[in-house]
Amino acid sequence: MQGLAMSSSSSSSASPSPPPRRPGRPTIYSPSEKKRRRKSLERKRAQSRICIREQIGRWMSLRETLNVFSHAEVAKFLLDLYDSYENRDVVCKESEVKIQKVDRNSTLNAEKDVPQTSSTSATERLPCEDLENDSTDNSGEEFTIDNEYDLSKSFSSVKHLKNVSLAEDILGITDECDAGSQDDFIESFEETTHDMTLDDAQDISHEKMHIVYDHCLLQLATKIVMPKCLFCAGEVDVSIQPVSSCVHLIWKCSAGHVAFEWSSQPLIKGQIYAGDLALSSAVILSGNNFGKISQMANFMKLTFTSANTFFGLQRHFIVPTIESFWCRMKQHILEELHGKEVVIMGDGHMDGPGHSAQYCVYSFMDLETKQILGVEIVDKRKTQLNSPFMEKEAFRRALQKLLDEQLMVKEVVTEAHAQISALIKKKFPYVIHSYDIWGGAKNLGNKLIEASRQKDCRHLLHWCSDIVNYFWFCCKEASSYEKFIGMWCGLVHHVVNEHQWASGNGIIEGRCKHGPQMDEREKEWLEKGSKPHTEMCRIILDKKFLRNIPYFLQFRSIFDLEQFQQHVHMYATKRYEYTYPVYRARCFLAAIDYNMHLNRQTMHNPQNQLIYRRIYHRKSGRWTLVPKKENKPYVYIDNMMEEIFQRCLET
Repeated sequence: MQGLAMSSSSSSSASPSPPPRRPGRPTIYSPSEKKRRRKSLERKRAQSRICIREQIGRWMSLRETLNVFSHAEVAKFLLDLYDSYENRDVVCKESEVKIQKVDRNSTLNAEKDVPQTSSTSATERLPCEDLENDSTDNSGEEFTIDNEYDLSKSFSSVKHLKNVSLAEDILGITDECDAGSQDDFIESFEETTHDMTLDDAQDISHEKMHIVYDHCLLQLATKIVMPKCLFCAGEVDVSIQPVSSCVHLIWKCSAGHVAFEWSSQPLIKGQIYAGDLALSSAVILSGNNFGKISQMANFMKLTFTSANTFFGLQRHFIVPTIESFWCRMKQHILEELHGKEVVIMGDGHMDGPGHSAQYCVYSFMDLETKQILGVEIVDKRKTQLNSPFMEKEAFRRALQKLLDEQLMVKEVVTEAHAQISALIKKKFPYVIHSYDIWGGAKNLGNKLIEASRQKDCRHLLHWCSDIVNYFWFCCKEASSYEKFIGMWCGLVHHVVNEHQWASGNGIIEGRCKHGPQMDEREKEWLEKGSKPHTEMCRIILDKKFLRNIPYFLQFRSIFDLEQFQQHVHMYATKRYEYTYPVYRARCFLAAIDYNMHLNRQTMHNPQNQLIYRRIYHRKSGRWTLVPKKENKPYVYIDNMMEEIFQRCLET
């Protein structure tokens, strides 16, 4: 016992050893050990990878023909074939024996043969055990396309038989078809291959696309005079295989030999179909949503790209292109305004009602040119999940960016927002701050209407519009706060039929500027000291209201900017939820659209008369006639599509 105690104490003083593994239970590793083992396994796996890209279809077809279960066996067969290439007689005998052992009824497809595969660069990588799971872009960031983009089903734009004589020499394959018809058919497909190669992003982005029915496509394909199979001289049939938005035509004989393969879309870098990229780009650039368009395609039985593919293309190519395009447009506008004192209008817009809003979009517009100068989006998480502070933070960021761009901001026009007013006084005291005159008149009218709804104040309702109009008149005519007060206080006497009044010392000081009053009036005068008159005086002489009068004396309005905020709904509606980068890109699209179509002309008929269109106002329930403008040409869309394709090619 004593010896046992001594041995246990000595072992405890040494470094602790891991607990013995209990039988039947797995070993539990620490997080750091798991990470180290995982990296070690990934390192070993990466050493055995070879990427063959567009040759994967031929590789998988050869593996099926050889009836082997691993890629290592296919590689061994091809390497052995290459090593013994010098002795053609020996190669022919060994290949024939190998093929007979695998499947006596099938022969190697010459199109799936060695020549291109054997010339694959040694720097390319291919996973030895799992080809389908290795789909990453060149930048190293994981780019999941979709199951529809199964690499075993990926084809080059157009495939055709090449080097048949070499296949005959190596594999001992004979052809019983007419050589002349074969050569003519191969030459025609070589021309198609040249046309479908995606060498220039501008060409493919401007190329037109069409909707084709299956039976029409098969009808066209069967009209082509096809030679017999080069391997078994059997009849060749045509089949259709859709992959995402692309369709493949496959010419195959009854023995399973593939003679030709044709694709309706070119591949970009052997990974992405051009039609998928064009569809995804058009969905976003037109302000639509993938769910709606995908459902429409489903109702039409139209093959369409999947959700995973759409969101992957959106994240890697479309959103960065939109942001880059907007930055260039914004920089060009600011360069034109460089060295000029500008008056800008600012307004905030939430993506949802009340405290449920996730993003706040704050936009600045030049008062003179009506161009959008800046768009700033703030996430609620940047303000500690406090929605009321988002507009203030978005305003601060947007204004600071414009000032950092050396824009000489003389005056800022916003809504009557107390937090923004305090921020300008503290952070930007050299900038003049004005309130929206329309918003001030609207708030005054709402207060008067609310007071007139009381039981004894119904007569005040008839004077609400006159009081609001007089507020507009005083703000426009008054050059100072004192002059405004002198004009505004006269309203207290006018509504009670007093058109000339005196100050406290009895000296005549003021009178109404209107002409003589008519005896017959539609509106009744208010009684002095009555409840309607008292309520009106309380509202128009409120200290808080009068304190904000200096902000209205510049007589500014942000009506045009509010129109742009409504235009944002075309690209980023409140009924859908977007991630921050996507929502920001859609807001930039709205700004691009607004700036590009700002100076559209009105339309005229052959008699040079204006053409009008009707607009229905839900709040008032009335129709309004407004001049109709020219249709939007969207000239910038082609440039953006071309830039998206170019970015995809360069990535």
